[in-house]
Amino acid sequence: MRIIIYTGKGGVGKTSVSAATALAAAARGQRTLVISTDNAHSLADSLAVPLGADPVPIRPNLWGLEIDVLTEIERNWQAVREYLLRLLASQGVAEITAEEVVILPGMELIAALLRLDEFAREGRYDTVVLDTAPTADTLRMLSFPSAVEWYFEHFLGMQRRLARVIRSTVGPVMQTPMPSDNFFTALQELHDRFARVRLLLTDPSRTTVRLVVNPERMVIAETQRAYTYLCLFGLTVELLVVNRVFPAQATGGYFAATREEQTTNLATLTTLFGGLTQLPVPRYPTEVLGFEALERLGADIFGTADPARFWPAEAPVRFVTHEGAPVIELALKHPDPKDVELTQRGDVLYLRVGGYRRQLTLPVLYARGRIERAYFDGGTFRIRFRAAPRPPGRGGRRS
Repeated sequence: MRIIIYTGKGGVGKTSVSAATALAAAARGQRTLVISTDNAHSLADSLAVPLGADPVPIRPNLWGLEIDVLTEIERNWQAVREYLLRLLASQGVAEITAEEVVILPGMELIAALLRLDEFAREGRYDTVVLDTAPTADTLRMLSFPSAVEWYFEHFLGMQRRLARVIRSTVGPVMQTPMPSDNFFTALQELHDRFARVRLLLTDPSRTTVRLVVNPERMVIAETQRAYTYLCLFGLTVELLVVNRVFPAQATGGYFAATREEQTTNLATLTTLFGGLTQLPVPRYPTEVLGFEALERLGADIFGTADPARFWPAEAPVRFVTHEGAPVIELALKHPDPKDVELTQRGDVLYLRVGGYRRQLTLPVLYARGRIERAYFDGGTFRIRFRAAPRPPGRGGRRS
């Protein structure tokens, strides 16, 4: 199953581009699903068809889905939801209020990841297009599987054993309910699903990210940060869709200054993202709504190319050997070096860039050594390890 994730600053036209991509893929005979993970849900408005919490047929080979968090909680979080409701009720929280509190911020994004796992295992679709929330929310969604894996590896087993001890000792006299084994079993199942999603998202042969940008300075700045953070989490960015470019004929009159400003910003995009394929899209005189307008948009973006094809892209993380020493290379295009923090603890490498943190489990060759040097070389962050001496063989002597 091919997964295409569109993200970018709010208002750049992600929904229109996502819908146009899905329509074009379906027209080529690909069983295509387009999913909205934004709780504002404008995908149905763009397509001018009603959508729901389950895939709705739109056209031959095309289905649409808008994530509904209440439905997803009932399907995937029932044991967790029931415990949280009992916990809140024990603290005097009214039932209706408790139901609202259980819906945590960002759960639409988490639910979308779980549906991705479901669709990938079922094999019902050839192509899935994700119309995501604005950049910050999307980054939280894409970093969530890594964060969940760290929590489960370090704490879940310990907390499950502790809960059993408490239930069998002081549990009967406690006013606060303890989580049941079903609660922890449900968490473990969620962990397993998120682990599969993480592998799915970081597999460049299946999943790529496409950034939608307008030729405006504020949008370009946010796109730079998004590109860096996506590479940090191991996602492959393959394409830049430059949306709403004023046509060359807009050289006079009211929009002359806008066209001139865009020309400067387009040159900036080429400088900043020169190695990334850029597909310009014109600004239309009317809104892009309905099938006809979206088909025109798809044709302007992709021409005759397959919209689900893979464009050449740089691998976000590479493990290489340089001058006999193991080196990790990360594609971090535009970070401020002052915002980068690096720590090694055993076989785990912790890397923080700005407000985001990632952990990398090191291969044995790297884990046996220590970090010798970390530096930027253009848009690549290189971490060089001091090669550890090989342990002596059986019967050998240490020198």
